[in-house]
Amino acid sequence: MIRFTFFSLFSLLSFTSLQAQITIDTERDKENNVNFYANNPTEIPYSVILNFSQLQNMTTPAGGNTTAVATPGRTKVATLRPTLAGQGTSYRYSFTFAKGNVYAKSKVNPSYLVPVSEGTVVKAVLNNPLASTVGDETAKGSYVGVSFMFDQPVQIVAPRKGIIADMKMDANVSGNNLSYAAEENFIEIYHEDGTFTKLTVMKAGSEKVKVGQQVFPGDVLADSGGENYSQGPHVRMINIRTVKDNDRLIYQPFPVSFVSDKGDLEIKQYVTFSVVHPEEVKMLEMSKKELKTYQEGK
Repeated sequence: MIRFTFFSLFSLLSFTSLQAQITIDTERDKENNVNFYANNPTEIPYSVILNFSQLQNMTTPAGGNTTAVATPGRTKVATLRPTLAGQGTSYRYSFTFAKGNVYAKSKVNPSYLVPVSEGTVVKAVLNNPLASTVGDETAKGSYVGVSFMFDQPVQIVAPRKGIIADMKMDANVSGNNLSYAAEENFIEIYHEDGTFTKLTVMKAGSEKVKVGQQVFPGDVLADSGGENYSQGPHVRMINIRTVKDNDRLIYQPFPVSFVSDKGDLEIKQYVTFSVVHPEEVKMLEMSKKELKTYQEGK
């Protein structure tokens, strides 16, 4: 099986907990309840865990640990109620947060386009964790996404409907015959089922979208990069979901199936095929209003 190096999974995922600062404020109402509100300045939801380490004469339905979703803007995420009226109350808490909605589910079984121009012949291969490349045996077998390689520069497109959650497109990667770079351009898309697609290795300054913009399968995002890499022009793609692991939130990569001229493919070994963008996949997750607009524009 052929694998190529994919730059440190931690480096690629850890930024997602740092980009936006979710804040919590409280208000006490006339019944002496304490309401907790999350302030989310982004265009996508965040999951929040509030951990109450001390509760004196106060209760919450979830006990000492409450998980909630902070939608864009200000959202009530928890309420503490007095246990006995007329008695003193106190509380102590901490909170953590992560991009995405841990409770979101897909309304359909999603299909993913290969994120390059239709008709392109691509060579697809699993990426290899950087740690295993430098000899860390514990990292081998860890899934870190797929690379799609092609002979000539192409346009990078959205593989699925979503909202542009984040991007970095100002890194000018220098050097020749590179396997990876410490800083690479990327665009990240948030999907309604709470998952993300992250696309990496694109031409600096070539973005055609902005953060907060909705995109549909096949919409152009940017131009490809990677000409000075050992594998030539390519794009890397990884899919991530936010999950609760005991009392913490973690980002979990997972494989997806891609539409191709050979049918649906989950990339498990080196394979070459031609990229197709079927109309039914483009329309799969559209609302009735979006579908009408799309059909009228054809």
